[in-house]
Amino acid sequence: MPNGRNRLHHLSVIPIIILSAALAFLLSGCMWGFVTDATTGDPIEGATVSYTDSKGHTDSTTTGASGLYAFDQAAGPYPAPGTADIEISAPGYDTLTTTRLIGYDDNPNATLANLSSYWEIRNFTLQPTAAPPAKIAFSSNRDGDNEIYVMDADGGGQTRLTTNGASDEFPDWSPDRSQIAFHTNRDAGNYEVYVMDADGGGLTRLTTNPAADAYPAWSPDGSKIAFASNRDGNFEIYVMNADGTGQTRLTNSAGYDGELAWSPDGSKIVFVSDRDGNFEVYVMNDNGSGQTNLTTSAGEDSLPSWSPDGSLIAFTTGRDGNDEIYVMDDSGNGQTNLTNALGSDRHPSWSPDGSQIAFNSSRDGDPEIFVMDDNGTAQTKLTSNGAADYAADW
Repeated sequence: MPNGRNRLHHLSVIPIIILSAALAFLLSGCMWGFVTDATTGDPIEGATVSYTDSKGHTDSTTTGASGLYAFDQAAGPYPAPGTADIEISAPGYDTLTTTRLIGYDDNPNATLANLSSYWEIRNFTLQPTAAPPAKIAFSSNRDGDNEIYVMDADGGGQTRLTTNGASDEFPDWSPDRSQIAFHTNRDAGNYEVYVMDADGGGLTRLTTNPAADAYPAWSPDGSKIAFASNRDGNFEIYVMNADGTGQTRLTNSAGYDGELAWSPDGSKIVFVSDRDGNFEVYVMNDNGSGQTNLTTSAGEDSLPSWSPDGSLIAFTTGRDGNDEIYVMDDSGNGQTNLTNALGSDRHPSWSPDGSQIAFNSSRDGDPEIFVMDDNGTAQTKLTSNGAADYAADW
């Protein structure tokens, strides 16, 4: 049976063993650091950090929830002194490849009094991968009847999505750009609202009644679709859930109410009405209250489109003798002509970043899709054929 002195001796050895193990780890060298988002500074979990060192050795590890990665010689491979090629990658980010000097063995300041000098601290930031330029959806009768097409922002890659003998028109992208809503008269000749996937698949009918349902517009959160319908005798604005349920009337006027768009924050809907004897642009709260006239001109004002930052509304007007694209602030002030061209310029649609506006113009004879900067400059033709291309949605 050991005496008390021997028991104390054994206990005194334990801290020494722990200290020795800690010193062995520190003196063995460790390369570690954090991987963060270059835009937000947030840690990136699941990033892969790999290296090839000066001796051709390779290894890789993955960041945890805090964005921390680590290589240490005590637990396994560690970059040899010299240059090391390091690659950091993560889903949704551009891969970063860099060369760093690794050399804790050569650090003249590596002493027991300065243990951190044995550590190689290498922090990295990754740039989020830029989303591809958003495609433009539009209507065209180039193949004999009105169908939905999409194209790249520069006019390339024009692709037909719908194929039937009816009229498919006025596409509207869902906020996540996975679906397109549109109206079609493929069902017994009356217009109904449909949605389809961005590639034309997954076609689903949302409205079913003997009247016309048209001009669908997604809410910014993707949960609802507003549309116009004459099911109650004249065209009024309705709203429904994105699956077609819960169809509810928002306007109730003696005139036409249609051609609508949501504000970016989802709190308001801009629309067109002739309730006062002429087609003008109005705005209301998303529940139908607070209906207010924004334009008052001798010409018809129509087809409004809200800018992504919510500050401006583009619209079509015939006040100058032919249709032009105008812009105004969200209270109706500062109404300014952007196109000022011969022919009819109609149906403006803002680019997702708000820097450009797509529209259709007949200045060259038949309606084609054009794009311009948000101040009206750099007007550029995107489509060119003998048919009508119109109703672009960006």
